[in-house]
Amino acid sequence: MKPQYILLISFLLPCCVFAQTSTQTQKDSLRLMIVRTEGKEKLDTYMRLTNIYYAEAKDKLKRDTLFALYDELDAEAVRQGNDKQRAVVRANKLLILNGTQQYDEVIRLAPGYLEFVEKIQDWNKYYQLYNPYIAAFRAKGEGDTALALARTMYEHAKAKQHRSGMGLAFYYMAQIYSLQRRFSEQEECLRECITLIKDSIATINILPNAYNQLSHSLTSQKRYDEAIRIADETLPHIRRYEEVSRLSQPNAWLNLFKVYLGVFIQSGQFDKAEIYCNKIDSISNGTFPLQEERAAIYLSRKHYDKALAVIDKGIDIASPEEKLSLMGRKMLILIEMGDVEASQQLFRDIVVVLDARHNTQMNAQLDEIRTLYEVDKINAEKERIRNYLLFALAGCLLLALILGIYIYYNRLIKNKNRGLYRQIKEQDHLAEELERIKQLYEKETATAPIDDATPPPFGDLRQRQLVANFSKYLSDERHFSNAEIDFDVIISALATNRSYFFEAVKAVTGKTPKDYIHAMRLEEAKQMLETRYDLTVEVIAEECGFNSRSAFYRHFRERYQMNPTEYRKISLGQ
Repeated sequence: MKPQYILLISFLLPCCVFAQTSTQTQKDSLRLMIVRTEGKEKLDTYMRLTNIYYAEAKDKLKRDTLFALYDELDAEAVRQGNDKQRAVVRANKLLILNGTQQYDEVIRLAPGYLEFVEKIQDWNKYYQLYNPYIAAFRAKGEGDTALALARTMYEHAKAKQHRSGMGLAFYYMAQIYSLQRRFSEQEECLRECITLIKDSIATINILPNAYNQLSHSLTSQKRYDEAIRIADETLPHIRRYEEVSRLSQPNAWLNLFKVYLGVFIQSGQFDKAEIYCNKIDSISNGTFPLQEERAAIYLSRKHYDKALAVIDKGIDIASPEEKLSLMGRKMLILIEMGDVEASQQLFRDIVVVLDARHNTQMNAQLDEIRTLYEVDKINAEKERIRNYLLFALAGCLLLALILGIYIYYNRLIKNKNRGLYRQIKEQDHLAEELERIKQLYEKETATAPIDDATPPPFGDLRQRQLVANFSKYLSDERHFSNAEIDFDVIISALATNRSYFFEAVKAVTGKTPKDYIHAMRLEEAKQMLETRYDLTVEVIAEECGFNSRSAFYRHFRERYQMNPTEYRKISLGQ
């Protein structure tokens, strides 16, 4: 080891030990004060001690200690009749559980906590308790449940004429709409939120976040000038927040700088974007990842080596989700540099990562379904034996049990179909993302020289153009919906020959022309099942080119593992 490293370690080690010792000394001192004090001072001392542990709650052992302290604090608050303190304990518990991704525990505890706080009519704390409750459903992917909960909260606050509660409900709804990419609805909720909470001290910490999210929403809608105007309006509210709290608020400034950075990056104002990159690095001491933004700035200046160096550094430390995004950005840089071979290899790597991630998720879900099935099968066998014995004693009871089992299995099938529906939507999203990357790749490499020894990843240029014309022909005037479609007519319209046409479709799509048309029909049918509620399943089948109801049901089940009627029910949330 180099001498300078040894010197650095010898300097830092005592500092770390001192920091740990100092924190422990604080904890020990506060524990002694708890024993020696009474009344409000005792409760305040408990809160000071729990605040130290709160900052360390990601560590499971310290989190367990913190929860034990909360139980002691709650018992002391009961003894002193301080219900408001008990409400604070419950709110903090939910925030910690949500922050450590224990979403099921949040969902289990939240209703009881809300009921308690409602009884003592601490409405500010009551509406704040909804935050981790709604966030838990949102994190579990149950957006509709989260949205329904936020609307319930709004109706409650409206009945109480509690403006802050109504504003927070709109704020929580906006977060859900953001995840669902429903930006116009998100914008409407945030504007309502800002109007309702602008003059409230209780929500002064939320107001800058509401402005920031509104700017993000406007940026997503490419309304850049409005986004900057809203960001500018945030400045006085952060300063007011600091004045009221009598503390600096670096996180509020950091979030605002991220808003400016996002607007300038997406609107192509890279010199201004670099200013905010530097500001973010300054306020976060370089701990906030900005690899994609820095790479975009370098790329705008044709500094390819710097852009690649930043991206490679980010890939080394990124999470799996972030790594995939950085790999996509790197591929675009290589394409712009004209390095076709490297970009092709990286494209293949991205496809491999996408396939591996999808297979992992699918296998995990299949394993879970298989386990449930085995458990249910064993339970069903036991239930059947028990029912035979009960039949001799009470036939009516047996009928009731059979009815219960029937309802249970219907619910299990419905849950399985919902899981399959979510998988289908996720696959659609992944397919759209892959198609977008593929189109970018084709656009950038269409005129680039390609080494003859390296085969193109999805057919040659002529084949891809032919398949694109084939797809356009099928889409135009909905030719794909013709159940008696004639390939000779198609081949004539495309001005090609039969063997080359079949070979091109297979090379580019991996399907035969007939299978390709079937896939297009099924995709159209899936969309119509979700949107055209005025049409029956039979009419949709006919509109999409299936000449019989049974054929449509068979092909749809083969593709999506459920029949069209079940799919429509799930899409309606039934």
